[in-house]
Amino acid sequence: MGTYNKGINGPFSGKTGSIIGSRWRGVNYIKGFSRTYKNKGKPSEEQVLHYKKFKLLNEFFIPIKKVVEVGFGNYLRKATARNIAFQQNFDHAFSLDENNEPHLNYSLIQFSKGTLFTAGAEKLEIVKPGQIKVTWNPKTYGLGGSLDDQVHILCYTASSDLFDSPDTTPLRYQAEATVRYEALEGECIHVWLFLSDSQKKRVSPTKYLSITNNQ
Repeated sequence: MGTYNKGINGPFSGKTGSIIGSRWRGVNYIKGFSRTYKNKGKPSEEQVLHYKKFKLLNEFFIPIKKVVEVGFGNYLRKATARNIAFQQNFDHAFSLDENNEPHLNYSLIQFSKGTLFTAGAEKLEIVKPGQIKVTWNPKTYGLGGSLDDQVHILCYTASSDLFDSPDTTPLRYQAEATVRYEALEGECIHVWLFLSDSQKKRVSPTKYLSITNNQ
């Protein structure tokens, strides 16, 4: 057991892993305890599948944490954005191959949940090798949207395992945006977009688009 001074976040108390923090008579203490491990036997097929799905989703969402925080920002009082993203996608955003191996079903992945209306008439076009154009209807029709709503766009290809977005976040009234991409010949380019108001307090559902790279 040892004593320690307060860190930038104040004294540590409670239990984290094998470390216990406590305070007695004005002195802060930390101590460790040995861990014991029980052999729980071989995991079931369901547990293995659960782990594989968790790993796939976790690795997929890590690079786009900020986008997920916008898309599920209305629920941050209940849980972290990452946890909400898992809840929205874990049960339905996968397909299984003939060997019962899970794969992400990109068309079903959701990056947002809300009541703001989507733009409508969303389309994709390859304007030149390595660049696509996303277009949408800029009109709001008085349905609670605004011309300055932000359009959050993600472009992804499995071969590069990279996400790309426009250099600046486009607005609803602009009706289009270009995005760079990396893809193999004949590969599917996956694109998702959703809208938020200028304060990022209201968001729309996610719209999925795809196009084949034949350039």
